[in-house]
Amino acid sequence: MQPRQSVLPPHLLERLGGLDLIARRVVRGFVAGAHPSVLRGAGEDFTRHRAYQQGDDLRHLDWKLYARTDRLHVREFRQASRLRAFLVVDSSSSMDFAEPGGVSKSRYAAYVAAALAHLMLTAGDTVGLASFGAESRLLVAPRNRAGHLRRILLELERLRCDGRQGAADVLDRVGNALRLGGRVVIISDLLEEGEGGDLLEGVGRLRARGDEVMVLRIATPLELGERPLPPGLFYDPENPMRDIQAAPALDPGYSERVAAYYSSIGEGLRERGAEYVPMSTNVPVENALAAWLRARGG
Repeated sequence: MQPRQSVLPPHLLERLGGLDLIARRVVRGFVAGAHPSVLRGAGEDFTRHRAYQQGDDLRHLDWKLYARTDRLHVREFRQASRLRAFLVVDSSSSMDFAEPGGVSKSRYAAYVAAALAHLMLTAGDTVGLASFGAESRLLVAPRNRAGHLRRILLELERLRCDGRQGAADVLDRVGNALRLGGRVVIISDLLEEGEGGDLLEGVGRLRARGDEVMVLRIATPLELGERPLPPGLFYDPENPMRDIQAAPALDPGYSERVAAYYSSIGEGLRERGAEYVPMSTNVPVENALAAWLRARGG
């Protein structure tokens, strides 16, 4: 099912204004047909039936039981605890990359994080925000109260891409700040040193605690080799002093090596019980999130 309203490509979302308007637009675009309940942590668990008493909420009457017994009973529920979640956003130097005319990976990640924060807070969960790059930072503690979404969006707007620190350290800090059985959503290009070994170990430690871990990989078509790059002098954005002689457009194995790297990362995450979701900056955010949530619900 496609979103009911027309969607905007990522580079046009920026014209709407701040992240608050963008997040609301994105959520409206995909929430109707995307099974958003798959991201909810709060809810009600059925406990027992009891005889109807005057003043009980008629919505809780069990009409099927009435048909069998000819007596009115209501269903009693226990309110489940709110899920505590952290959004962990990559703000390392490599996230500053953007294709000509497109949005940077960092900005796309901010769109995704803003929409998820909006959705989870509306569902009743508590949501916090952390980042890594120049350093590991716990920016906003998990809460759900008036003004909390605005606080998260403000910190997302303030993020600047710098440094080359991987995700492992901040994941350990997030784990220490969460109760057991929380949710951690990592939004990153996953360009980690050591083939991502430290990241996988950090995710493994969260999963061993019983936390749910989702990893949303953000990349551009140019980086994935889906669009040709002309010959030139390239450099590592997280190590600017290191020049790289490369001509991706003339390298028939470039896209295969990139695909193999991300495939290895994805397989390692799945082996540890984490969810791996590849996303590309040329895909409207509404469509990317709707496809992911439909897959989760299906």
